Amino acid sequence: MTRLLHTLLVGPVGRLPYGLLYPIADVLATMLWWSGYRKQVVLANLERVFPEKTATERRSIARGFYTHLAEVLVESIKLFRADRSDLAKRFHHVNPEVLAPYADKPPGVLLSCGHYGNWERYAVTSGDALPMPFMGVYKPLSNAFYDQLIHSTRSQFGTELVPMKEVSAWMVETVGRAKAVTLAVDQRPLDPKKAWWMEWMGVETAMHFGLEAFARKFDMPVVFFGLRKAEGKPRGHWEVHYGLITDTPREWPKGALLKATYDRLEAQIRRDPAHWLWSHTRWKHARPEGIALNEVGVPESTPSPAPQAAATPAE
Repeated sequence: MTRLLHTLLVGPVGRLPYGLLYPIADVLATMLWWSGYRKQVVLANLERVFPEKTATERRSIARGFYTHLAEVLVESIKLFRADRSDLAKRFHHVNPEVLAPYADKPPGVLLSCGHYGNWERYAVTSGDALPMPFMGVYKPLSNAFYDQLIHSTRSQFGTELVPMKEVSAWMVETVGRAKAVTLAVDQRPLDPKKAWWMEWMGVETAMHFGLEAFARKFDMPVVFFGLRKAEGKPRGHWEVHYGLITDTPREWPKGALLKATYDRLEAQIRRDPAHWLWSHTRWKHARPEGIALNEVGVPESTPSPAPQAAATPAE
């Protein structure tokens, strides 16, 4: 049944030109909004993060988020039949040369990010765009048909995919190979008692420590990549910008790498909030009693996220 529905409904959308995709996305966004799909989660997250904004302003951001979510969906369907050169023009990696100094230095670099922009397009295009092999972490789907389809789609241009539960073992096995490993830091930890707690977006936030643990264990440089709408381009064009956080992670105070990454992600979200994944229950847990709220400074030599935010063109 899944294969039939894909053939009859999903597949044909992927064959459409981009000019027809975005009107479909607008209709889908309206349907998602009026159906109430995770609307309470979205509005609650926005109220928590932007208490200074009016309810009307927050609802406007929420409507923008649903439009963005619909765009991500139709663009991801389009990836099933992606044209390599056309996709590279629509999802432009501006300065991947930031990674070049580490292309021949095992074990490589860690790419830190959040669920901002179109992460599916990033996973598909990075195998082509980066000057070193690229690995993406993925969570296998319960539906075998779509799990195989999405896996083949993401890896079609050279991206290597590793299941989430196998990442630690894979990192050890490939320690002698230079590669770029991407880790999204904004996932919600399952156990709040084992999480690293810091304030982020003005809210006490539980964080996975995996990025920093890997950086310290393997002495891997950490690079943050940020997405933004491409200036002067039609709808659906994005740019990816890379910035080195540090290539000496073991010299940093504990928690500083996480803070530096989250600071950059926060600057990105506050600049244009509609493009983050607000439907995620990011702040489901409260900090347990007896668990410390960590306050960590970022070394002064680290570039501030502010210049990047200031240089971003307004939409």
